[in-house]
Amino acid sequence: MFRRVAALAFLVVALWLGADRILSALGRFLVADQPPEAADSIVVLSGSFPDRILEAVDLYQAGYSREIILCREPENAGFRILRERGASVPRIYENNVSVARQLGVAAEHITVLERSAGSTFTEARVVLQYLAERGADSMLLVTSKYHTRRAGAIYRHLAGGQIRVITRPARYGGFDPDGWWHHRMSIRRLLIEYQKLLLFHVWDRWKIKPELAPAPA
Repeated sequence: MFRRVAALAFLVVALWLGADRILSALGRFLVADQPPEAADSIVVLSGSFPDRILEAVDLYQAGYSREIILCREPENAGFRILRERGASVPRIYENNVSVARQLGVAAEHITVLERSAGSTFTEARVVLQYLAERGADSMLLVTSKYHTRRAGAIYRHLAGGQIRVITRPARYGGFDPDGWWHHRMSIRRLLIEYQKLLLFHVWDRWKIKPELAPAPA
């Protein structure tokens, strides 16, 4: 009996002492940080602003690519009502374009694509078709830190080996993989991201075919 109690106590202490390491590992796993390389385009995923466009501009100014690709997010009912009433506010893609231009990116080096739904999958289909039509074979994928692993997996799956995807986490976002559990918003983001990542691996990757023809074996 004493041995069992002692073993249980040891396990509890070990888990308590190693909790930070375990939690940090959970946060770091989501961050797929690949060294930047020269690529045909820098793709900025819609969503968080302005951390993603800032990272993209850094890559552009460092000479890794001469094109930044943005996607025009779908217009929701609220935006339509605003327009009908004669009011308007900038959309996220418009703010991204504005930031890029103010920081020195030439207008002809910014491409805005249209997408019909608000998901990483629909955005990836639009981007990959555009790159394939141009004969591109590489891209730098910029998104928030916690989103890089899943976004990279989705793009690589849909690319079918035809386009090299290099994931770049935006350094200016608020997600800290080594301390995420101290912030309510980061906890929420991590839990949701793991749910989506699990869904991708157990369902999406088997049910959704690549957008581009897989490379021959």
